[in-house]
Amino acid sequence: MTRSGFLKGTVFLLLFAGFSAAAWSQVTISGGFALSYVNAEVEGIGFSGALEGNVGIGGNVYADYLLPIGIPLSLGIEIGVDGASIDDGAGNTLKVTAIPLLLRVAYHFDIHPQFDLYLVGKIGYAAGFAKSGGVSESDFGGLGFGVDLGVAFYFMPRFGLFAEGGFDLYNLAKDFTEDNDHYTIKLPFSRFLTVGISTKF
Repeated sequence: MTRSGFLKGTVFLLLFAGFSAAAWSQVTISGGFALSYVNAEVEGIGFSGALEGNVGIGGNVYADYLLPIGIPLSLGIEIGVDGASIDDGAGNTLKVTAIPLLLRVAYHFDIHPQFDLYLVGKIGYAAGFAKSGGVSESDFGGLGFGVDLGVAFYFMPRFGLFAEGGFDLYNLAKDFTEDNDHYTIKLPFSRFLTVGISTKF
């Protein structure tokens, strides 16, 4: 998927979510600070090598809609950004950015009106960008998916704090050809925690 195609898809999903909000019984918008871990690996014909990983920081925005049915399910979308810097093995700093766009399906355990405990599954696409030694590369990308356990506490009727923890993987990768050598650079992000605020509409 190209960068323009990814951006068009993002705009479409956001517009779809906005126009369809009236069809849902409850809308929750959440945003927060995220922690992840990025690895780097080079694979080619007859060789492979792994680089030392590092912790990444970023954030996400979620829009979830509780379906007006008897089962406490919500559908939604999330978009975010994660960034990390690692050693590229050649004395340069490799700066990596992941931009995930995922669909979300969550089951909410009906415990208390102020306390929302839920299990969420996610799937979509993650675009990526990398920069090393002043050279930028775009069109890294791959499948994004995850499973998280989330909890939100509403200390006011429509305002609260939330946390999601688990395993989200953004499979960033790109193929290169130089001097008849073919190799793949893999830069997978593993998101493990997001904390922030939630607002009900």
